[in-house]
Order: sequence, then structure tokens, then C-alpha cells
Amino acid sequence: MNIDMENMELAGAGTRFMSYIIDGIVVGVIGSILNYVTLNSGEVVGQIARILSVLISMAYFTYFFGNGQTPGMTMMKIKLCGTDGMYPIGYGKGFLRWVGMIISGLVLLLGYIWILIDKKNQGWHDKIAGTYVIKE
Repeated sequence: MNIDMENMELAGAGTRFMSYIIDGIVVGVIGSILNYVTLNSGEVVGQIARILSVLISMAYFTYFFGNGQTPGMTMMKIKLCGTDGMYPIGYGKGFLRWVGMIISGLVLLLGYIWILIDKKNQGWHDKIAGTYVIKE
């Protein structure tokens, strides 16, 4: 399905931020449960739990980005589309956007702050994956 690029309305930074908070809580709760279950289980199990936490985050965001919306985005009534208007964006671009989120946060969150100054409200992760966040 293609989005009408001329009539799309870009999502603002505040709405996007709230969706990230919601998704962060979901992923954080899952990670906390994993940590609790492996508490006092030894160093090897702890290392495995940390690796699993990263894999869970990757799977969560890749899956939901690939399908066009995370639970947080659904609650905030926003969604992802490709800069070419493609919706949903697919798992390849979803994974690329997840990697881009890590890059966006590496240097003082500058990739996220970029949303505030970019004409199309794109963070570095959006530019890397070729996506827009739009209102439903």
C-alpha cells in the first residue's frame, strides 16, 4: 500500500517522544523480568541474559517497525512509512531503523534532537532507513 505523500501530515517531536517512552517501558519491563529471572544465576547466565535483552529489543523494534507501528506509535496515532510512500516499510528497513536508533543515541542523542531542526521531522534513524513518521 502506498501513502499519499502530498497529503501526509508529519508527526511532531512530542508525539514521537511519547511513543518512544511507551515502547521503552514495554521493552524495559521485558528486560527487567529477564534480569530478575537470572538474578544470582552466575556470570555466564548473566551474560546470556544481556545478549537476550539486546536480541529482544532488536526483535521488538524490527517486527513492529516492519509492520508500520510499534504499540507506542499505535497509542499515539502515528505510523511509519517509507520516503517513497511505501507502507508498511518491511523488516529490512525496520531493522535498519533500529540500528539507526542506536546511532542516533550515541553522540549526546544528537540523532534524536535532529528531529527538532529537520524540515521533515526526520531523525538520523529515519534518514538511515528512509522513513517518515506520520499521523494516522
